[in-house]
Amino acid sequence: MSTMTRTDRNTAVVTSLYERFNADDIDGIEALCHPEVELLDVPSGVVFRGHDGIRNWMQTWKTAAPDSQTEVTSIIAAGEIVVTEHTGRGIHTGPLHSPDGEIPATGRSIELRFAEVFELRNEKITRLCAYTDTVTFLRQIGVLPE
Repeated sequence: MSTMTRTDRNTAVVTSLYERFNADDIDGIEALCHPEVELLDVPSGVVFRGHDGIRNWMQTWKTAAPDSQTEVTSIIAAGEIVVTEHTGRGIHTGPLHSPDGEIPATGRSIELRFAEVFELRNEKITRLCAYTDTVTFLRQIGVLPE
């Protein structure tokens, strides 16, 4: 019999999401999500729905910075809620698709801090709210002045 609590199992699901992102395993990320998952990209206000939405959002980052990796710096979990802080790093070598159009590759390094709030049910991610400092990101790639 497992001694892992629901909180432990949900934390493991979220930790696995970051591991799969670092391994370029978008299919694996999709498998961690409920089919009706909802992802809110808070800075843009765009909501991504379902497995296609999760795939689209994750692939946007992997297209813009194919070498992108993330380092989790903090996890707080209670029952069905898991909150993380992480730092994403990469080089902007591909186009970035944004709500305002495409930003061509700049070749600049990116180091961006994120906070994400996950809701899970039956060890599947049902909702994700992603918070990031878009202004810092746009400065790093040269779209906004320093």
